[in-house]
Amino acid sequence: MEALRVDNIKKSYTLAEGEHKVLCGLSFTAELGKITVLLGRSGCGKTTLLRLISGLEEADSGSIAVPEGLKLGMMFQEARLMPWLSCRENITLGLGENYEPKELAKLLATVGLEKFAEAYPHQLSGGMQQRVALARTLAQRSQMILMDEPFAALDYFTRLQMQQEVLRIKAMLGTGIIFVTHNIDEALALGDKILIMQAGFIAQEINLPPTSARDVLQEPYLSYKKQILQALVQ
Repeated sequence: MEALRVDNIKKSYTLAEGEHKVLCGLSFTAELGKITVLLGRSGCGKTTLLRLISGLEEADSGSIAVPEGLKLGMMFQEARLMPWLSCRENITLGLGENYEPKELAKLLATVGLEKFAEAYPHQLSGGMQQRVALARTLAQRSQMILMDEPFAALDYFTRLQMQQEVLRIKAMLGTGIIFVTHNIDEALALGDKILIMQAGFIAQEINLPPTSARDVLQEPYLSYKKQILQALVQ
């Protein structure tokens, strides 16, 4: 399947003090089976770009080409689970009664929640709630997942665990992911391609060597980190 393509996207908002340009002619591609990271400071347009790709907003100009048959899913910073529904019910919400039990069992196993199908959100840790949110996105048979800083509210160790979970699921299912973060180490741990965003532009693109495990405290990732920091402070 072809890559998702973003071509010369521009987006502005009209505020009381005048027009505020958010995206200023931004282009890139995102492939299935790879993680494309959008990295940058708060306010640089990362979340707006995800909303445009998902169809929640419209661009002023430019185009977003989603290959025919490619189904998009979105995962937010908050798990956004229904507190009165079980883990199983949250995952299958909106799918009706036709979701096969075997398929649900396989999905629960994929995200490591086999024993928690009937648990309620208040009985789950923050990381487990995000696993439910991820499973809910996968249940929609999403082939490209848009992730808007989904682990920002998690503690350091849970965040590392969820990063490994994302890498495992990507390798298992061949899912494409567009991942928004302002955390450089997270970008280096996850990204096949890192797009450094500044003031509505892509200031730099870094393609990382394929690997299943990365130590961001060792080379070549320390050099990549220095390169990213230099790009972000320009």
